Amino acid sequence: MRRGLIALAAGCAGALACASASPPPGGPEDHAPPRLIRVTPDTNAVNVHDAHVSFYFDETINDRGAGAQEVGKHFLVSPSDGSERVSWHRSRIDVRPRNGFRANTAYTVSLLPGLADLRGNSMRAGATVVFSTGATIPKDRITGIVFDWASERPLPLALVQAITPDSVLYLAPSDSAGRFSVGPLATGSYLVRAIADANGNRALDRNEAFDSVTVVVPQGAPLELRTAVRDTVAPRLLTVSAADSVSLRATFDRAIDPVQTLAIADFRLVAADSSMVPLVRLLTPRDELLQAQATQQALTDSIRHADSLAGKVLAPRPTPPPAARPGARPAAPKPSLPPPFTSVLLKVAKPLPPETTYRLSVRGVRGLTGRTQESERRFTTPKPPPPPPPLPPPRPARAPSDTTVVPTPPPAKRP
Repeated sequence: MRRGLIALAAGCAGALACASASPPPGGPEDHAPPRLIRVTPDTNAVNVHDAHVSFYFDETINDRGAGAQEVGKHFLVSPSDGSERVSWHRSRIDVRPRNGFRANTAYTVSLLPGLADLRGNSMRAGATVVFSTGATIPKDRITGIVFDWASERPLPLALVQAITPDSVLYLAPSDSAGRFSVGPLATGSYLVRAIADANGNRALDRNEAFDSVTVVVPQGAPLELRTAVRDTVAPRLLTVSAADSVSLRATFDRAIDPVQTLAIADFRLVAADSSMVPLVRLLTPRDELLQAQATQQALTDSIRHADSLAGKVLAPRPTPPPAARPGARPAAPKPSLPPPFTSVLLKVAKPLPPETTYRLSVRGVRGLTGRTQESERRFTTPKPPPPPPPLPPPRPARAPSDTTVVPTPPPAKRP
Protein backbone atom coordinates (compact mmCIF):
# COMPACT_ATOMS: atom_id res chain seq x y z
CA MET A 1 0.00 0.00 0.00
CA ARG A 2 2.77 2.39 0.93
CA ARG A 3 4.61 1.68 -2.32
CA GLY A 4 1.43 2.43 -4.25
CA LEU A 5 1.02 5.81 -2.54
CA ILE A 6 4.65 6.70 -3.31
CA ALA A 7 4.21 5.77 -6.97
CA LEU A 8 0.98 7.79 -7.15
CA ALA A 9 2.68 10.83 -5.61
CA ALA A 10 5.58 10.55 -8.05
CA GLY A 11 3.16 10.31 -10.96
CA CYS A 12 1.26 13.40 -9.81
CA ALA A 13 4.51 15.33 -9.38
CA GLY A 14 5.60 14.33 -12.87
CA ALA A 15 2.25 15.40 -14.31
CA LEU A 16 2.49 18.77 -12.57
CA ALA A 17 6.05 19.27 -13.84
CA CYS A 18 4.96 18.51 -17.39
CA ALA A 19 1.98 20.79 -17.10
CA SER A 20 4.17 23.67 -15.88
CA ALA A 21 5.94 23.85 -19.29
CA SER A 22 2.68 24.65 -21.09
CA PRO A 23 0.88 27.99 -21.17
CA PRO A 24 -1.76 28.32 -18.46
CA PRO A 25 -5.35 27.58 -19.59
CA GLY A 26 -8.10 30.16 -19.54
CA GLY A 27 -7.95 33.94 -19.69
CA PRO A 28 -7.29 36.13 -22.72
CA GLU A 29 -4.87 34.71 -25.28
CA ASP A 30 -1.38 36.19 -25.07
CA HIS A 31 0.09 37.57 -28.31
CA ALA A 32 2.74 39.83 -26.76
CA PRO A 33 6.39 38.74 -26.98
CA PRO A 34 8.55 38.57 -23.85
CA ARG A 35 9.74 41.91 -22.54
CA LEU A 36 13.22 42.41 -21.09
CA ILE A 37 12.85 44.03 -17.67
CA ARG A 38 16.47 44.46 -16.59
CA VAL A 39 20.01 43.16 -16.97
CA THR A 40 22.67 42.75 -14.33
CA PRO A 41 25.35 43.98 -14.23
CA ASP A 42 24.35 47.39 -15.55
CA THR A 43 25.75 48.53 -18.85
CA ASN A 44 28.98 50.58 -18.60
CA ALA A 45 29.68 49.12 -15.16
CA VAL A 46 33.34 48.63 -14.21
CA ASN A 47 35.13 46.40 -11.70
CA VAL A 48 32.43 43.77 -12.20
CA HIS A 49 32.93 40.51 -10.32
CA ASP A 50 29.64 38.77 -11.18
CA ALA A 51 29.91 35.15 -12.28
CA HIS A 52 27.41 35.66 -15.08
CA VAL A 53 25.17 38.21 -16.80
CA SER A 54 21.48 37.81 -15.92
CA PHE A 55 18.62 38.78 -18.24
CA TYR A 56 15.23 39.18 -16.50
CA PHE A 57 11.97 38.94 -18.47
CA ASP A 58 8.33 39.61 -17.65
CA GLU A 59 7.29 35.98 -18.37
CA THR A 60 8.64 32.48 -18.71
CA ILE A 61 10.92 31.88 -21.67
CA ASN A 62 10.46 28.78 -23.79
CA ASP A 63 13.45 26.46 -23.31
CA ARG A 64 12.15 23.67 -25.57
CA GLY A 65 13.45 25.13 -28.83
CA ALA A 66 15.93 23.24 -31.02
CA GLY A 67 18.38 24.34 -33.69
CA ALA A 68 18.05 28.05 -34.40
CA GLN A 69 15.33 28.27 -31.71
CA GLU A 70 17.61 26.97 -28.97
CA VAL A 71 17.95 29.45 -26.11
CA GLY A 72 21.75 29.45 -26.27
CA LYS A 73 21.66 30.53 -29.94
CA HIS A 74 20.24 33.90 -28.91
CA PHE A 75 23.25 35.13 -26.94
CA LEU A 76 26.73 36.32 -27.93
CA VAL A 77 29.62 36.96 -25.54
CA SER A 78 32.48 39.10 -26.84
CA PRO A 79 35.39 38.48 -26.55
CA SER A 80 34.63 34.80 -27.02
CA ASP A 81 36.50 31.73 -25.78
CA GLY A 82 34.07 29.21 -27.27
CA SER A 83 30.40 28.39 -26.89
CA GLU A 84 28.68 30.48 -24.22
CA ARG A 85 27.35 28.89 -21.04
CA VAL A 86 23.63 29.69 -20.96
CA SER A 87 21.37 28.53 -18.13
CA TRP A 88 17.57 28.85 -18.09
CA HIS A 89 15.62 29.81 -14.95
CA ARG A 90 12.10 30.34 -16.30
CA SER A 91 11.93 34.15 -16.57
CA ARG A 92 15.68 34.63 -16.00
CA ILE A 93 18.55 33.55 -18.23
CA ASP A 94 22.16 33.58 -17.06
CA VAL A 95 25.02 33.90 -19.56
CA ARG A 96 28.77 33.65 -19.10
CA PRO A 97 31.83 32.81 -21.23
CA ARG A 98 32.82 29.19 -21.59
CA ASN A 99 35.71 29.56 -19.13
CA GLY A 100 34.34 32.45 -17.10
CA PHE A 101 35.08 36.17 -17.25
CA ARG A 102 38.74 37.19 -17.44
CA ALA A 103 40.17 39.92 -15.24
CA ASN A 104 40.68 43.45 -16.61
CA THR A 105 38.64 42.76 -19.74
CA ALA A 106 35.78 44.70 -21.33
CA TYR A 107 32.86 42.47 -22.38
CA THR A 108 29.82 42.86 -24.59
CA VAL A 109 26.95 40.41 -24.11
CA SER A 110 24.28 40.58 -26.81
CA LEU A 111 20.74 39.21 -26.74
CA LEU A 112 19.65 38.47 -30.32
CA PRO A 113 16.06 38.77 -31.60
CA GLY A 114 13.92 35.65 -31.67
CA LEU A 115 13.67 34.56 -28.02
CA ALA A 116 10.12 33.24 -27.48
CA ASP A 117 7.67 32.68 -24.64
CA LEU A 118 5.64 29.51 -24.01
CA ARG A 119 3.02 30.55 -26.58
CA GLY A 120 5.64 31.05 -29.32
CA ASN A 121 5.59 34.87 -29.29
CA SER A 122 9.09 35.95 -30.37
CA MET A 123 11.03 39.08 -29.51
CA ARG A 124 11.67 41.26 -32.55
CA ALA A 125 14.46 43.33 -31.00
CA GLY A 126 17.57 42.43 -29.07
CA ALA A 127 19.62 44.09 -26.36
CA THR A 128 23.27 44.63 -25.46
CA VAL A 129 25.12 45.18 -22.19
CA VAL A 130 28.73 46.42 -22.01
CA PHE A 131 30.83 46.22 -18.84
CA SER A 132 34.38 45.61 -17.68
CA THR A 133 35.97 43.37 -15.09
CA GLY A 134 38.65 46.05 -14.80
CA ALA A 135 38.63 49.75 -14.04
CA THR A 136 38.15 51.07 -17.59
CA ILE A 137 36.23 50.41 -20.80
CA PRO A 138 37.98 51.18 -24.12
CA LYS A 139 36.25 53.73 -26.32
CA ASP A 140 37.09 52.41 -29.78
CA ARG A 141 34.88 50.23 -31.95
CA ILE A 142 34.76 48.88 -35.50
CA THR A 143 31.53 49.86 -37.25
CA GLY A 144 30.07 49.34 -40.70
CA ILE A 145 27.39 47.62 -42.73
CA VAL A 146 27.10 44.07 -44.12
CA PHE A 147 25.56 43.42 -47.55
CA ASP A 148 24.33 40.34 -49.34
CA TRP A 149 26.37 41.27 -52.40
CA ALA A 150 24.44 39.18 -54.94
CA SER A 151 21.07 40.73 -54.05
CA GLU A 152 22.56 44.18 -53.25
CA ARG A 153 20.66 44.29 -49.95
CA PRO A 154 21.74 44.75 -46.33
CA LEU A 155 22.24 41.44 -44.53
CA PRO A 156 20.57 41.22 -41.10
CA LEU A 157 21.89 38.93 -38.34
CA ALA A 158 25.23 38.37 -40.02
CA LEU A 159 27.99 37.22 -37.68
CA VAL A 160 30.78 39.81 -37.57
CA GLN A 161 34.15 38.76 -36.15
CA ALA A 162 37.13 40.94 -35.24
CA ILE A 163 40.27 38.86 -34.62
CA THR A 164 43.49 40.15 -33.08
CA PRO A 165 46.94 38.93 -34.18
CA ASP A 166 47.07 36.74 -31.05
CA SER A 167 43.66 35.18 -31.96
CA VAL A 168 41.40 36.96 -29.46
CA LEU A 169 37.93 36.79 -31.02
CA TYR A 170 35.40 39.61 -30.73
CA LEU A 171 31.84 39.06 -32.00
CA ALA A 172 28.82 41.16 -32.92
CA PRO A 173 25.61 40.63 -34.94
CA SER A 174 24.39 42.93 -37.70
CA ASP A 175 21.00 44.50 -37.09
CA SER A 176 17.94 44.48 -39.34
CA ALA A 177 19.58 47.17 -41.54
CA GLY A 178 22.85 45.24 -41.81
CA ARG A 179 24.74 47.63 -39.52
CA PHE A 180 27.15 46.40 -36.84
CA SER A 181 29.42 47.65 -34.08
CA VAL A 182 32.18 45.44 -32.65
CA GLY A 183 33.82 46.42 -29.39
CA PRO A 184 34.93 47.89 -27.11
CA LEU A 185 38.38 47.34 -28.63
CA ALA A 186 41.93 48.33 -27.78
CA THR A 187 44.03 50.05 -30.43
CA GLY A 188 45.72 47.73 -32.90
CA SER A 189 45.17 45.64 -36.03
CA TYR A 190 42.14 43.35 -36.49
CA LEU A 191 41.00 40.93 -39.17
CA VAL A 192 37.31 41.73 -39.60
CA ARG A 193 35.09 39.09 -41.19
CA ALA A 194 31.34 39.02 -41.85
CA ILE A 195 29.64 35.63 -42.32
CA ALA A 196 26.14 34.85 -43.55
CA ASP A 197 25.84 32.24 -40.81
CA ALA A 198 22.92 30.25 -42.25
CA ASN A 199 23.18 27.28 -39.88
CA GLY A 200 23.90 29.38 -36.78
CA ASN A 201 27.04 27.49 -35.74
CA ARG A 202 29.08 30.74 -35.58
CA ALA A 203 31.78 29.47 -37.90
CA LEU A 204 32.61 29.88 -41.57
CA ASP A 205 31.49 26.74 -43.42
CA ARG A 206 31.98 25.68 -47.00
CA ASN A 207 29.67 27.46 -49.45
CA GLU A 208 28.76 30.16 -46.90
CA ALA A 209 28.97 33.76 -48.08
CA PHE A 210 31.54 35.95 -46.31
CA ASP A 211 33.86 38.94 -46.69
CA SER A 212 36.96 39.98 -44.77
CA VAL A 213 39.26 42.96 -44.45
CA THR A 214 42.07 44.12 -42.16
CA VAL A 215 41.32 47.20 -40.04
CA VAL A 216 43.52 49.30 -37.79
CA VAL A 217 41.83 50.73 -34.70
CA PRO A 218 41.10 53.64 -34.28
CA GLN A 219 39.03 53.13 -37.40
CA GLY A 220 38.53 55.66 -40.18
CA ALA A 221 35.43 55.45 -42.37
CA PRO A 222 32.79 52.78 -41.59
CA LEU A 223 33.38 49.44 -43.27
CA GLU A 224 31.41 48.01 -46.18
CA LEU A 225 31.49 44.21 -46.07
CA ARG A 226 30.08 42.50 -49.17
CA THR A 227 29.33 38.84 -48.43
CA ALA A 228 29.52 36.33 -51.27
CA VAL A 229 30.55 32.71 -51.71
CA ARG A 230 34.30 32.85 -52.29
CA ASP A 231 36.09 29.80 -53.60
CA THR A 232 39.83 29.23 -53.96
CA VAL A 233 39.17 27.67 -57.39
CA ALA A 234 39.05 30.04 -60.36
CA PRO A 235 35.90 30.36 -62.50
CA ARG A 236 35.58 27.85 -65.37
CA LEU A 237 33.22 27.76 -68.31
CA LEU A 238 30.16 25.70 -67.41
CA THR A 239 27.83 26.07 -70.39
CA VAL A 240 27.69 27.93 -73.71
CA SER A 241 24.36 28.44 -75.45
CA ALA A 242 23.11 30.45 -78.40
CA ALA A 243 20.90 33.30 -77.24
CA ASP A 244 20.16 34.06 -80.90
CA SER A 245 21.97 33.67 -84.23
CA VAL A 246 24.54 36.37 -83.37
CA SER A 247 24.72 36.07 -79.54
CA LEU A 248 26.26 33.48 -77.22
CA ARG A 249 25.59 33.16 -73.49
CA ALA A 250 28.71 31.94 -71.65
CA THR A 251 28.03 30.79 -68.07
CA PHE A 252 30.71 30.10 -65.44
CA ASP A 253 30.61 27.76 -62.45
CA ARG A 254 31.72 30.48 -60.00
CA ALA A 255 31.18 34.20 -59.55
CA ILE A 256 33.32 36.65 -61.52
CA ASP A 257 34.93 39.66 -59.86
CA PRO A 258 32.81 42.65 -60.97
CA VAL A 259 35.78 45.00 -60.52
CA GLN A 260 37.61 43.27 -63.37
CA THR A 261 37.33 44.80 -66.84
CA LEU A 262 36.68 41.87 -69.16
CA ALA A 263 38.19 42.03 -72.65
CA ILE A 264 36.70 40.43 -75.74
CA ALA A 265 40.25 39.40 -76.69
CA ASP A 266 40.25 36.92 -73.77
CA PHE A 267 37.56 34.86 -75.56
CA ARG A 268 38.23 32.73 -78.65
CA LEU A 269 35.54 31.08 -80.78
CA VAL A 270 36.77 28.29 -83.08
CA ALA A 271 34.70 26.37 -85.64
CA ALA A 272 34.97 22.61 -86.26
CA ASP A 273 37.38 23.24 -89.17
CA SER A 274 39.69 25.22 -86.78
CA SER A 275 38.80 28.54 -88.38
CA MET A 276 38.42 31.53 -86.09
CA VAL A 277 34.99 33.13 -85.72
CA PRO A 278 35.33 36.86 -84.90
CA LEU A 279 33.80 38.09 -81.67
CA VAL A 280 32.88 41.76 -81.75
CA ARG A 281 31.43 42.63 -78.34
CA LEU A 282 31.14 41.46 -74.72
CA LEU A 283 28.30 42.44 -72.43
CA THR A 284 28.14 41.85 -68.67
CA PRO A 285 24.70 41.68 -66.98
CA ARG A 286 25.12 45.33 -66.01
CA ASP A 287 25.94 46.25 -69.63
CA GLU A 288 22.82 44.37 -70.77
CA LEU A 289 20.67 46.28 -68.28
CA LEU A 290 22.06 49.64 -69.41
CA GLN A 291 21.56 48.67 -73.06
CA ALA A 292 17.94 47.65 -72.42
CA GLN A 293 17.28 50.95 -70.63
CA ALA A 294 18.83 52.91 -73.51
CA THR A 295 16.76 50.97 -76.06
CA GLN A 296 13.56 51.64 -74.13
CA GLN A 297 14.40 55.34 -73.88
CA ALA A 298 15.14 55.53 -77.61
CA LEU A 299 11.81 53.83 -78.39
CA THR A 300 9.96 56.28 -76.17
CA ASP A 301 11.70 59.24 -77.80
CA SER A 302 10.92 57.96 -81.33
CA ILE A 303 7.22 57.56 -80.47
CA ARG A 304 7.12 61.10 -79.11
CA HIS A 305 8.84 62.40 -82.24
CA ALA A 306 6.38 60.58 -84.52
CA ASP A 307 3.45 61.94 -82.53
CA SER A 308 4.80 65.47 -82.78
CA LEU A 309 5.12 65.19 -86.59
CA ALA A 310 1.54 63.91 -86.80
CA GLY A 311 0.30 66.93 -84.87
CA LYS A 312 -0.80 64.91 -81.90
CA VAL A 313 -0.86 66.34 -78.41
CA LEU A 314 2.13 64.96 -76.59
CA ALA A 315 1.74 63.43 -73.21
CA PRO A 316 3.67 65.25 -70.53
CA ARG A 317 7.10 63.86 -69.74
CA PRO A 318 7.21 61.72 -66.63
CA THR A 319 8.07 63.78 -63.61
CA PRO A 320 10.72 62.63 -61.17
CA PRO A 321 9.41 60.94 -58.04
CA PRO A 322 8.49 63.36 -55.29
CA ALA A 323 10.83 63.94 -52.41
CA ALA A 324 10.49 61.62 -49.46
CA ARG A 325 7.83 62.66 -47.01
CA PRO A 326 8.91 63.63 -43.50
CA GLY A 327 9.12 60.53 -41.34
CA ALA A 328 9.14 58.15 -44.31
CA ARG A 329 11.57 55.23 -44.18
CA PRO A 330 14.70 55.99 -46.24
CA ALA A 331 15.64 53.75 -49.13
CA ALA A 332 17.85 50.81 -48.23
CA PRO A 333 21.54 51.41 -48.98
CA LYS A 334 23.32 49.47 -51.71
CA PRO A 335 26.92 48.28 -52.06
CA SER A 336 29.34 50.69 -53.70
CA LEU A 337 30.31 48.03 -56.27
CA PRO A 338 28.05 46.15 -58.72
CA PRO A 339 27.26 42.56 -57.72
CA PRO A 340 29.32 39.59 -58.92
CA PHE A 341 27.94 37.67 -61.88
CA THR A 342 28.33 34.25 -63.51
CA SER A 343 27.50 34.84 -67.18
CA VAL A 344 28.40 37.16 -70.08
CA LEU A 345 26.87 37.75 -73.50
CA LEU A 346 29.17 37.53 -76.53
CA LYS A 347 28.29 39.04 -79.91
CA VAL A 348 29.62 37.41 -83.11
CA ALA A 349 30.35 39.22 -86.38
CA LYS A 350 27.91 37.16 -88.50
CA PRO A 351 25.06 34.74 -87.80
CA LEU A 352 26.07 31.23 -86.78
CA PRO A 353 24.58 28.43 -88.89
CA PRO A 354 22.30 25.98 -87.04
CA GLU A 355 23.42 22.51 -85.93
CA THR A 356 27.10 23.46 -86.07
CA THR A 357 29.72 22.63 -83.44
CA TYR A 358 32.07 25.27 -82.02
CA ARG A 359 34.62 25.55 -79.24
CA LEU A 360 34.75 28.59 -76.95
CA SER A 361 37.86 29.13 -74.82
CA VAL A 362 38.56 31.83 -72.25
CA ARG A 363 41.48 33.07 -70.19
CA GLY A 364 42.05 35.78 -67.62
CA VAL A 365 38.57 35.75 -66.06
CA ARG A 366 39.15 36.43 -62.36
CA GLY A 367 37.14 35.04 -59.46
CA LEU A 368 36.35 36.80 -56.19
CA THR A 369 39.58 35.48 -54.64
CA GLY A 370 41.68 36.82 -57.51
CA ARG A 371 42.44 33.47 -59.18
CA THR A 372 42.31 32.91 -62.93
CA GLN A 373 42.32 29.74 -65.01
CA GLU A 374 41.95 28.89 -68.70
CA SER A 375 38.95 26.80 -69.68
CA GLU A 376 36.97 25.85 -72.76
CA ARG A 377 33.64 24.31 -73.70
CA ARG A 378 32.25 22.75 -76.88
CA PHE A 379 28.69 23.45 -77.92
CA THR A 380 26.38 23.00 -80.89
CA THR A 381 24.02 25.64 -82.19
CA PRO A 382 20.37 24.56 -82.04
CA LYS A 383 18.26 23.29 -84.89
CA PRO A 384 16.38 25.89 -86.90
CA PRO A 385 12.84 26.43 -85.68
CA PRO A 386 10.21 24.46 -87.60
CA PRO A 387 8.35 26.42 -90.29
CA PRO A 388 5.00 27.80 -89.21
CA PRO A 389 2.01 25.67 -90.16
CA PRO A 390 0.35 26.66 -93.44
CA LEU A 391 -2.59 28.98 -93.18
CA PRO A 392 -6.00 27.38 -93.80
CA PRO A 393 -7.52 28.13 -97.26
CA PRO A 394 -9.89 31.08 -97.28
CA ARG A 395 -13.55 30.29 -97.06
CA PRO A 396 -15.61 30.94 -100.25
CA ALA A 397 -17.49 34.19 -100.13
CA ARG A 398 -21.24 33.92 -99.68
CA ALA A 399 -23.38 35.23 -102.53
CA PRO A 400 -25.18 38.47 -101.62
CA SER A 401 -28.87 38.13 -100.97
CA ASP A 402 -31.40 39.59 -103.53
CA THR A 403 -32.80 42.69 -101.92
CA THR A 404 -35.38 43.23 -104.78
CA VAL A 405 -37.51 40.22 -103.86
CA VAL A 406 -40.52 41.16 -101.75
CA PRO A 407 -41.25 38.52 -99.12
CA THR A 408 -44.72 36.89 -99.28
CA PRO A 409 -46.87 37.94 -96.32
CA PRO A 410 -48.35 35.13 -94.19
CA PRO A 411 -52.04 34.29 -94.75
CA ALA A 412 -54.52 36.27 -92.65
CA LYS A 413 -56.18 34.48 -89.75
CA ARG A 414 -59.94 33.91 -89.85
CA PRO A 415 -62.02 35.71 -87.27
